[in-house]
Amino acid sequence: MKKFSLLLITLLLFNSQVSADEIYDPQNTISALNMAAASVHKILSAKDKITLELEYNNIINNLRIGNIKSDTEIMKLYEKLLDVTSRKKLRTQESEIIRKNYDEKSKRSISSALKELGKNPAFLGNIVNLISVSTAAYFSYQYEGKNLSINLDEKLYQLKTDDLSDFHDLQKQLLSSSWKLMNKYHIPDDYRLLQSSLDDLYKALNESDLPSQKLRMLQAIESDFLVYPPYWYYRAKAAQDNEDFVEAENCYDKFEEVWRPVLRRDPYMLECAKYRINEIIKSGLPYDADTKNDILDLCLIMRENTMRDDWVNNIFAGALYYALGEIDTGIKCIEMNLDFSYEHELSNAILSQMYNDIPADLVFYEAVRLLKLNELTENLSSDDKKLVFTIADFLDNKNIDLNHDNQVILHASRLNALINNNTDFFDELINITGNMNFQSRDYEVVMPLLNDYADDDNERAKIFLADIYLYVSKDIELAKKYYLESSKNMLYPQIMYIHLITSNHETLSQDTIIKTKTKKPFIRFWPFK
Repeated sequence: MKKFSLLLITLLLFNSQVSADEIYDPQNTISALNMAAASVHKILSAKDKITLELEYNNIINNLRIGNIKSDTEIMKLYEKLLDVTSRKKLRTQESEIIRKNYDEKSKRSISSALKELGKNPAFLGNIVNLISVSTAAYFSYQYEGKNLSINLDEKLYQLKTDDLSDFHDLQKQLLSSSWKLMNKYHIPDDYRLLQSSLDDLYKALNESDLPSQKLRMLQAIESDFLVYPPYWYYRAKAAQDNEDFVEAENCYDKFEEVWRPVLRRDPYMLECAKYRINEIIKSGLPYDADTKNDILDLCLIMRENTMRDDWVNNIFAGALYYALGEIDTGIKCIEMNLDFSYEHELSNAILSQMYNDIPADLVFYEAVRLLKLNELTENLSSDDKKLVFTIADFLDNKNIDLNHDNQVILHASRLNALINNNTDFFDELINITGNMNFQSRDYEVVMPLLNDYADDDNERAKIFLADIYLYVSKDIELAKKYYLESSKNMLYPQIMYIHLITSNHETLSQDTIIKTKTKKPFIRFWPFK
């Protein structure tokens, strides 16, 4: 009985293998070969270990072996590919420097995009801003190229002559393997990538700055890349840049048609899924249950094709899930960054808001705000840090403690009253000028914060800076500059600006206030736009 069972299992396994052989798509094989050919070509063209490591991590060592038939030729080829590339990669120290440079640049971009998200009530509709800066790390590295190698000796990342010789040998083996396998599976020779075709592809991508020219060049070489998915992705992106959205849609459709699951995590499929998400959101359709499910299906494709260390896209996925009400899943996407130590500061700031169930239209703005404040207060004492956070609340129009003996906070609370309530306008103004200790050392502590907010066009920061320049620094010209810049919508800086240009730069006094009070019609019609 046991022997019969064993025989039955063996036959079933054999039959399932035969069945699998019968339905095997040979285009999987040619896709794997073409991916390898393109990677070797990129490495030889760039002649640097940055490109080598990029191709190794995203293509060569990312092959989905189970979806490719185990022919001897392709097995030997990939064994040699892995052996040659793994021996010539960057050392850990150099790799970490390049990664740090990439992280810093990405953090600036994504922080800016997240901040904009928080300003827009239509949060989901504005998430397209985040899509534009969350390009898969594979492409970001390509676009940045050697810019990421700053602070690194060029000799450390250049490939040597002997290294290049090994890759030339790989090209020869690729040609031999492709020849045998294409004959075996009766694959048309047009499907095989030629070195000359790859030269033209990367010439179009790297040497053409005009979107229309790039698109024309890519269209001209279509016949050489009929079943090469990355070509259709690059052409779709060129069409988007050229605002030819019909062409872009057709190219993304073609990409999905010729795409085969030969990579475990495919950066091209990741970007395609994000494009589809973007199109649904931009369409402005009602986000009903069906639409939400369509986006969630694409989110799943996106997550399945995102490298774990691609922290930017982990944040994007978390943002999207959170906006769709899938809070736990959104949190898990961003927790991955912390769990694997890919990125800490921004991810931690976002999670601190998500854990508190902050609304989606505020969570990312608040996270960026927290990140900024942590950076500005990194080297301050706990008391100074509290002071900066309190003044930040004032700048962001949050409630602040009116019963506080710190002169800077007292100043902010009275400015808050002036800005929001003009009932006792002049009395409050007298209080500021009469009862404040403008020599307080605490003003120095908050200056970096005020300047940072003023650079972001925060009107409250400009008013506060103007007061400091008038009363503390005695810099009348800078005081006038900031009062003028902040006077578009607020009466207080208008009055202060008028005073400074009509009073021979004297400190505002009670007499001056009374005189100014009699000129209200003049103030009312002051030509600020």
